[in-house]
Amino acid sequence: MRRFVAFLLRNWPLKLGAVALATILYGGLVLSESTLTWRGQVAIDITNPPAEAAVGTIPLPASDIRYRAPFDVASRLTNGSFVAFVDLSGVESQPGAVSVRRPVQVEAIDPAVEIVDFRPEYVEILIDPLLTREIAVTVEEGIIPERLDVGPAQVAPATVTLHGGSTRVASVREAVARVSIDGSAINIDEEVVIEPLDDSGNVVAGVVVDPERVRVRIPVARSIETATLPVRPIIEGEVAAGYSLRPVDVDPISVTVSGAETDVGTLGLIDTEPIDITGRTGIFEVDASLDLPPQVSVSGSESVRVTLHVAPDQGARTVQAGLVLISTEPHLAYSVPASSVLVTLAGMLPALAAMDPGALLATVSVAGLEAGRHELEVVVEAPPGMTLQAVEPSVVEVVVSDAPVLQISPAPLPTPSPGPSVDADPIGIEPSPGPSPSP
Repeated sequence: MRRFVAFLLRNWPLKLGAVALATILYGGLVLSESTLTWRGQVAIDITNPPAEAAVGTIPLPASDIRYRAPFDVASRLTNGSFVAFVDLSGVESQPGAVSVRRPVQVEAIDPAVEIVDFRPEYVEILIDPLLTREIAVTVEEGIIPERLDVGPAQVAPATVTLHGGSTRVASVREAVARVSIDGSAINIDEEVVIEPLDDSGNVVAGVVVDPERVRVRIPVARSIETATLPVRPIIEGEVAAGYSLRPVDVDPISVTVSGAETDVGTLGLIDTEPIDITGRTGIFEVDASLDLPPQVSVSGSESVRVTLHVAPDQGARTVQAGLVLISTEPHLAYSVPASSVLVTLAGMLPALAAMDPGALLATVSVAGLEAGRHELEVVVEAPPGMTLQAVEPSVVEVVVSDAPVLQISPAPLPTPSPGPSVDADPIGIEPSPGPSPSP
């Protein structure tokens, strides 16, 4: 025992110093390994969401993050030093909205920081299949000041498309465009943001509206008059020669307009913008805009469908056609008083003008006729698309006779002519002897 006490007391200052140093080192190690708590809040993101589905948001951020880190690292930490997320890999969308429970993961940007704990550990996430739905736009005009007349609202486009989770899109009761009408009686003509509202009149979050803005036009005046007026198409230009414009069809034939009484009361009809028909033929349709006076609006579309028909004109043409006898017999002779007749044809003027008179033929059939005089009808076949109106003369006299038989006679032999006598020579020139008679 004495030896043990002597051992303890031997060099006691040195031993006491060693114990104190060990205590300090251990305390530093314990303090450096102690757990700290981050009191800030970190938004929880969603990664790898399922295709063709809308994912509900996570309302609660990650908080109370407990971690270990060296003092120099811990002193530099901010909210951006941590990331929190939920991995939805393997989650598939199903008909109808379903809620899935998934763990939250929190990581530190600096690898020297070790995450120990955080809140919350799990979250419920709504997985909702995507839905597309078309809905008409409703215009809310608010409170209209007194002594103002407001015409019908015109919206372009009149419908919008909703995209989003099926439950959210299905909860939209109306797509509202809100406008404000003040006492200045100025017409409304502006682009307005569309708000998707539920049955309680609250905006449904998470629904995408396409387009997100629409054009709203509302006529405003201190005294509004409405009238239904006929539409008059304005035609300009010239059609090709031989063509003419047939009666024009307009759909609709009348429109309802509204505006200040002084503007609408003077209108008797509504013109369209000019329609050029230069060089056009056949039947064609044109969407023509209405030429509306300032401060006058139309209920419905601002254009009408105009159907035009540019057709060839009808006419007649008289030409000379060669007269031909058909079915003749080789042993008979035929004669007619004229070699041509006048033919009058009716049809489209362009076709009549393009017709070649040389291709037109008038025929008379003499089949089976005997010698004598015969009154026969002249036949003319009209070209395609034309009608025969007259042939002058329509009947010709054909004289049929027996063809004369040609008789061939032998040619006479030549007779020798006598030479001149000596007495016949007044100048004394001797004539050459004539030919000798044949023995």
